[in-house]
Amino acid sequence: MKRLLIYLTYDKQKIIDDYIGYFLHSMRKLTETIVVVCNMPYIQKGIHNISDYADQIVYRENKGLDCGGFKDALCQFVGWENLKKYDELILVNDSFYGPFEDIGQIFSEMESRRLDFWGLMKRGNGAYGMTGSDPEHILSFFYVFQSPLIYSRDFQMYWEEMPYYRDYMTVVKQYERKLTKYFSDLGYHYDAYADTEPNESSNPKNQFFQCDYLSYEMITKRKFPFLKRKQLSYNPLFMQTQENLALSIAYVEQHTNYDVNLIWKNLIRVMNPAELYRSLGLQFVLNDAKFISEKNRGKNKIVEQVQILVCAEWMNCVDSVTEYLKTISGFCNVQIYSKKDSILKQYQERRFSVNYFEGTDIELLSLVKLDECRYLCLLHDFDLSSEQFPSCTGKSYFFNVWENLVKDILHLYEILNLFETKPYLGMLLHPVPLFGQWIGELGWNWEERYEEVSKYCKELGLNTVMDRDISPIHVTNNFWIRTEILQSFFQKLNVGRGSKVLSQDKINYLWSAIVQDYGQLTGIVESSFYASMNEVNYHYYFRTLMEWLSRRYGHYQKFYEYKEIFRADEIVDRCRKAHKGFYVYGTGEIAERCFSWIKETKAFIVSDGQAKATSFLGKPVIYLSEFPEMQGYGIILCLSKENQTNVIELLKEKGIRDYYTLY
Repeated sequence: MKRLLIYLTYDKQKIIDDYIGYFLHSMRKLTETIVVVCNMPYIQKGIHNISDYADQIVYRENKGLDCGGFKDALCQFVGWENLKKYDELILVNDSFYGPFEDIGQIFSEMESRRLDFWGLMKRGNGAYGMTGSDPEHILSFFYVFQSPLIYSRDFQMYWEEMPYYRDYMTVVKQYERKLTKYFSDLGYHYDAYADTEPNESSNPKNQFFQCDYLSYEMITKRKFPFLKRKQLSYNPLFMQTQENLALSIAYVEQHTNYDVNLIWKNLIRVMNPAELYRSLGLQFVLNDAKFISEKNRGKNKIVEQVQILVCAEWMNCVDSVTEYLKTISGFCNVQIYSKKDSILKQYQERRFSVNYFEGTDIELLSLVKLDECRYLCLLHDFDLSSEQFPSCTGKSYFFNVWENLVKDILHLYEILNLFETKPYLGMLLHPVPLFGQWIGELGWNWEERYEEVSKYCKELGLNTVMDRDISPIHVTNNFWIRTEILQSFFQKLNVGRGSKVLSQDKINYLWSAIVQDYGQLTGIVESSFYASMNEVNYHYYFRTLMEWLSRRYGHYQKFYEYKEIFRADEIVDRCRKAHKGFYVYGTGEIAERCFSWIKETKAFIVSDGQAKATSFLGKPVIYLSEFPEMQGYGIILCLSKENQTNVIELLKEKGIRDYYTLY
């Protein structure tokens, strides 16, 4: 069988990662011709991953996104007459990793079903739309079309008449969700390779949450040899499952021949480090080991691997620091730094190596001999008797840092084992404290620092993804880190003696970004004792929060519903200050939910042509064309994210700029 593969790729940094090369290599033996469409003007890095396998490489602007690239490939670069040379057409994008198994078996099985077109996965009726109105459809990341369908006038007209859609959600709605029904209604037969029915809901409105979120089950039980990249960026506020995607990657590593480093390399480059921390569950709870054998004590003496730096500033902390360090100082290099001679004298009397130093953490790190060890732990003491808070609070914060980073020698061995067994792990932080005034750290406003920190991140040349609405994993100056990361960072910036001083305040926000720029991940480490306390605290805080929210806003089952109300409340306050009145766009569940808090809209707006009642929640309902285009009125969009995108385009076409969004 003669097959034509059209593979589409797009990357903001114009990089072609190795996982793409692996896929094309896997397809090369099955396909007669491979055409790679790059929705970017050129390739910055990784051209070999496509040039080694492609018969033709096409460069174009990202006009129309994926389906625009496929349209141009078929209509211009391949051509309809040339297409008739092939028995099968494969349209694939770069949004997944794999294959983890022999992909030839997939094609053999699907060929036996005698279909006109097929894909790897499909969604049932109602998927995404939450209304039960969206038809069953094949997911668009992998389409296979057979002859005679690809020779037909139906197929040609479909692609020639397709517009260039401007945004992702429009592509999903107009292309992905409608293509299957379009050809099915014309009498063409289709199916999907992977069996997703066991994961689907009997209620069409719940189809949004199905097989996408169960990657481990799909890979291990449902014959699905790929992992969708988007699965690793889903917000848990909107998820109906709790799945650690690291399990899926671990399974692939242990039970297949696929090199998971291909996954890590791409994920670390393109995703926000906080997203990866959340999606992969990079929170490590260490065993409270009871002993370590004398044999291992001698064999694994770690003085050459580990350096611990303690920045000491408080006399009232000397005894507490000593208590932690006394069990590990004989096994690794411990150095005490301080600008206070009186403190250095106290530690010297306790037989610790002391050094006078006056400067920032980053200056200290740039001056130590990083090439003499593999791992470094930076620690600070803490004022245990501050006037700002009770001494017990200070002691608890100190306990949080030191108990989780350097509890004792056995704990230290567990940390080293993490680094040794997880080569993608570059840094370990202590957990965010969940007591006293420190609980407020969970709600600190990252948006206020985003512009300043992201600008500084670019000034340092860090190629790290930063988002305004995703706060860093943790802001701290206590951590474990691989010294090779620090060496690379300092060499990159030419940092050392006599060089310019880096901003310590901003660097504390950027540690996970520095680690990711090197190509590794940041996690959080906890002792089992501390983790058990945190679990109790998390449960109590969250239960209390939900009770307060229920009493204030009414009871909702999903947390994101409260988020919508918070946002609506914020928007109403802004509208009251900026406008003399406002309208609400939408008459669905979101509008109803938010109106319970908004209450004062002039009227509800729906798009022209949509069926509407004369009133909704006691207020009139009007079409967008009936909206009084007068100054002084705003519009609040109480819509799903996908519908919001389409409505914004309508508002822009009408010249309406005074609108506010929930998402």
